[in-house]
Amino acid sequence: MKKFILLSLLICSVAVGMTSCKAWRTISTSATYTQVGDSTKTTTTITTKTVEEYQGVKK
Repeated sequence: MKKFILLSLLICSVAVGMTSCKAWRTISTSATYTQVGDSTKTTTTITTKTVEEYQGVKK
């Protein structure tokens, strides 16, 4: 029974080591614009968020 458990752990370790990996990167950008008129002042903020995903493959 111990040999079976050790063999199973070894196979799982090899399988995990041979799989590909994923990485994510989140980029947030913010810009603020102010428009001044004769009697008003308007401020606008634009915020964007981009999530990039990378797929790595073990060679």
